[in-house]
Amino acid sequence: MKIKMISRSLDDHMPSSSTAPHPIQRNLAPHLHPFAKPREYTRALTAAKMDRMFAKPFVGALGGHQDGAYCLGKDPRRVAIVAAGGGDGEVIVHSLALRRPLLKIPHAHKGMVGGVCWTGEAHDGRRGLVTCGKLDGTVKIWRSRAFAPGLRGEAGFEGNVFGLGTGEAEVLDTAGAIGEDGFDEEEGGGLAVDAARRDAVGLSIEPTMTYTNKNGFNGLDHHRTDAVFATASNVVQVWDETRTAPLSTLQFGSSLETVSAVRFNQSETSVLASVGSDRTMCLYDIRTGKAERRIVMQMRSNSLSWCPTLPTVMLLASEDHNLYTFDIRNLEAPTQIYKGHVGGVMGCDWSPTGEEFVSGSYDRTVRLWKRDAGKSRDIYHTKRMQRVFDTTFTPTADFVLSASDDGNVRIWKADASKKLGPVSTKERQAIEYRQKLVDKWSTEHGVRAVHERRHVPASIHKATTLKRDMVEARKVKDDRRRKHTRAGQEKPKAERKKTVITEQT
Repeated sequence: MKIKMISRSLDDHMPSSSTAPHPIQRNLAPHLHPFAKPREYTRALTAAKMDRMFAKPFVGALGGHQDGAYCLGKDPRRVAIVAAGGGDGEVIVHSLALRRPLLKIPHAHKGMVGGVCWTGEAHDGRRGLVTCGKLDGTVKIWRSRAFAPGLRGEAGFEGNVFGLGTGEAEVLDTAGAIGEDGFDEEEGGGLAVDAARRDAVGLSIEPTMTYTNKNGFNGLDHHRTDAVFATASNVVQVWDETRTAPLSTLQFGSSLETVSAVRFNQSETSVLASVGSDRTMCLYDIRTGKAERRIVMQMRSNSLSWCPTLPTVMLLASEDHNLYTFDIRNLEAPTQIYKGHVGGVMGCDWSPTGEEFVSGSYDRTVRLWKRDAGKSRDIYHTKRMQRVFDTTFTPTADFVLSASDDGNVRIWKADASKKLGPVSTKERQAIEYRQKLVDKWSTEHGVRAVHERRHVPASIHKATTLKRDMVEARKVKDDRRRKHTRAGQEKPKAERKKTVITEQT
């Protein structure tokens, strides 16, 4: 005879601690819960509404520029440091954590600053700032201990890779940028700020290296690890930090175009890409010193960015209000077209994850995109923000920075409704549950309408409506032309096939 015993553990029926809730036993059979789906839909709709209610993307603005801010240079190894170049030749190194300048270089260049980037040293205290001028035709490397405020000297790093040594090391803070060596008790215990001392150091600082050229520089980019950087003027030039003459000059054939931007590939660091005034995008190899391939597009591109996780994927910001991703293995057509802006796209940058990117446009908006979707997932704007000329992600992918010609560098959340500050475990679980609900029901009309709804300024709305009418009118005209021509003489052409006019090798 077989005897079946029911064995239950008491731990399954008792709370795990004195403060934990008592476990609830539920039968999950679907026929016992006929209203589960309607209940879940209501929760998803509520979660979508809460997401929009708590969407406050604007974090703060970094001022200090007397003219517009036209280019940004993030430090890829530090989260809270970014440099911005102005239209009057001023360069300001900002601290995102403190939301104020670490160092101001008022007369870094004569005229507009063309580009800003950081050198490739792994040690924060040795890393320098590289800037170029559009009018004075110079590239300058600046090195200052104010770029790494509060960082201790070599004695503090002995025997500890995290820099937590106990040696009597001097605090590298000669500019008084952060004042970590003392507190100002009279102002509530905050960090002491010596702005006058900081400005005095900015006036007296001299570049460690200066490189000259007959023509102005429109942009530059530094090699990821080596002491090499590339500049964009009427040609692409590759420079060594220790030499005043360029290592090589890269040009496609006898082209006389003006190169507006240049970028190193982050994985294949010997590969360069540039965009020019002849509506071109060109690929170079610094090992051979030659231009490999070039494509001619319908309209010129203003900026480009390499995907950090997919070495063959490149993003172009075009003057025709669109963005394009290309796979450099096949340049006949873009892999994706991203539409939404109603003005020329001036700047773009990938997220460190490679799944999203940000763009800034002449229409005074900043848009966030997913790599696989042709429509922006979010749009940021303010009343005071003017035309956006450059955008970038922070190295942690948590924030987005934008530089506009109203003289401000603005900080935005990458996720508009994300809470800043500490989050308890219970709250984090609730946030993740609501996000899963929205993702699950995102195809349903009610949830999608709430989740994708964005309010834009009236000028953007009117321009979008006008652009939509113009595109529809063009389609109707093409259909009528094909209808009244001989059969097979004119065939409809895919939108991606219209982008690239020719590929040259």
